[in-house]
Amino acid sequence: MPAAPLTVTALVSSATVLGALHLAFGSTFDAATSLVTGAGMVLLTVVAASGTLLARGRWAGPTDAAIALTWIGIAVASPLRALSIAVLTVAAGALTASLGPWLRRWLRHLPRADGPPPAAVIVLLTLVATPTIIGLASTDGVGPGGIALSVWSVALAFGLARLVSGSLAAVRVLHPVASIAVAVEAGLPGAVAVVAAGVTAAALAWRREVGLAIAPAVPRRADAFAIPPELAPPEVLDAAGLDETGRPRRQA
Repeated sequence: MPAAPLTVTALVSSATVLGALHLAFGSTFDAATSLVTGAGMVLLTVVAASGTLLARGRWAGPTDAAIALTWIGIAVASPLRALSIAVLTVAAGALTASLGPWLRRWLRHLPRADGPPPAAVIVLLTLVATPTIIGLASTDGVGPGGIALSVWSVALAFGLARLVSGSLAAVRVLHPVASIAVAVEAGLPGAVAVVAAGVTAAALAWRREVGLAIAPAVPRRADAFAIPPELAPPEVLDAAGLDETGRPRRQA
């Protein structure tokens, strides 16, 4: 494996580790907001690392860059201390590495023939990113509704990835309703981001290619099937009143 994907993954992962420590010990966020934001970023980092090293997905580069940008924003918005400066420095390196041409040479230039459509990938990434969006958008801190929606979004993403029955319908119908309900708790202007994430995931989930990717059409199982008469046992043909060619026997 080339050094570029390993370097990008190492820098993004290091920024997430330092950022999680910063949220826990050096930020001005309350405990619930730090927990939801940090857990969401860790989950996003795991997904991005898998996409970069294993799937070589075209979406992995922008996801790595988005993670680095988020950590830069969190570090800049916090008091400048040793930990926030470390987060800012490593995240800036991760952003530079993820946007460089060396990573694009490693990632796929065309989608996989047997892979999910781009809309399905965006739905999954939006669901995984929802905890971070809730954490950063909640002006008065994350409440019980925000925590519940974060867990719900991650569970939906897991269900869609595992093709669990009913998960697609839940994203289409229940998820936007839950997002709107929690947006009231988040308060303005953060509510706009929460609603936008929920509506985006739901709207893309209604696309035909997403439906086929999550619940592909399979042939219905038939109760009976035709076989050549020469392969059928003679007693079966006799019981059905057929001759050895499979035609009805003539009455004498």
